[in-house]
Amino acid sequence: MASNFKVFIVFSIVFSSFFLRGQDSTLVLNKTEFEALFLKNNLALLIENLSITKAEAEIIQARVRPNPTFSIEDVNLWRPNSIKNEELTPPLVGDFGRNHQFTIGFEQLIITAGKRKKLIELKEMGYAYSQQYFEEVLRNLKVEFRHSLNQLSFLQKYKEVYKSQLTSINQLKASYNNQVEQGYLNKGEYIRLKALSMEVLHELNQLESEYESVEHHIKLLINVPVYTTIQLKEEGMKVDQEKLISLDTQELIDSALVHRPDFQLAKLEEEMAMQSRSIARAERIPDLSFLGNYNRGDALYPNYVGFGIAFDLPIFNRNKGNIRLAEIEIEQAKNNQKLAVQSIKKEIALAISQYKKAIEFAQQIDDNYDAELDQILAAYTQNFTNQNISIIEYLDFLDAYLENKRIILQAEYQLREKAEELNSAIGIDLIK
Repeated sequence: MASNFKVFIVFSIVFSSFFLRGQDSTLVLNKTEFEALFLKNNLALLIENLSITKAEAEIIQARVRPNPTFSIEDVNLWRPNSIKNEELTPPLVGDFGRNHQFTIGFEQLIITAGKRKKLIELKEMGYAYSQQYFEEVLRNLKVEFRHSLNQLSFLQKYKEVYKSQLTSINQLKASYNNQVEQGYLNKGEYIRLKALSMEVLHELNQLESEYESVEHHIKLLINVPVYTTIQLKEEGMKVDQEKLISLDTQELIDSALVHRPDFQLAKLEEEMAMQSRSIARAERIPDLSFLGNYNRGDALYPNYVGFGIAFDLPIFNRNKGNIRLAEIEIEQAKNNQKLAVQSIKKEIALAISQYKKAIEFAQQIDDNYDAELDQILAAYTQNFTNQNISIIEYLDFLDAYLENKRIILQAEYQLREKAEELNSAIGIDLIK
């Protein structure tokens, strides 16, 4: 019996592994398609979107008037023996109500000084705040997501460089091994090629590890299964380098003050603080309660109907503390606005400067330089194979080749990164 159970467990594990592998899929999309998936699936955005719905529900609740209060009191469930045979009060219906006492009360709260209207306006501001907060979360997440896509693009290309060189070096290594075994070449050069192969393989493994980290982060942001493989198409990744030339810094700052959600949040905080002060001041005026009651058997009249009003006397509490608190919040909100403006100006100035430097560096690299490097390396490899150059000369150029490839790819990466930082600073996708 125990052996059968063990067989079942092993079978379950094997079946599960095959099932999980069957769930593997490859997602090959361009930047636009990945962003569409991000906007649709990102859990943080879905959560913040629900906050907007919650704020909308608060507006609905604020518009509802207070419910009236209904009460039944002073009901005598039995009669004293001394008056059982006397009729103090006649029955209401049939024999019901004979010699019974009870009071029916009604109370309706009347909110004064426009407090209800002011509260509705405050909740509407809260709804607008939730919308702008969602936009701010989206702006920050979009920067994070695009940064990850840029990293993925860089690592994809850089991995291909090392994979190509590893294949070439392994071919050279195999060729040299044959010649060493036949006694035509010194074993030292073969060992040097073998060491180089290990170095390149090590670097490739490091790149693979970085790639997997970035890939998993993107999968988290777009909310796809962990077993999904991601591949980024290069279409749409090129930056428009001429877009910024005709734009003025002040124009970008003015645009940011319109489109940046964090600045709109700062403005809404001041408006909400001012509205809270208005409500706090209105709270000094007491609300009214309209009262009505019917009393049976406990008044001058057998059936008594009375009306009245009730309100707090504003003697001890004039709501001074809440008014002062709202005034302090207004001052804080004004200072936050000033801080937000200064921060936006500095961010835009820095983003423009760094973007221009990235453009200037990228423009120093000839369009055909990348292809020239590949051609020269192919020539060096052929000359080394034909023993026209030494292994030292070959390795020196290979180091220069790999470093220059990294510089070219890094220049492309930095250009995209600085463009996205400028877009984020302005609050709109100015540079595509």
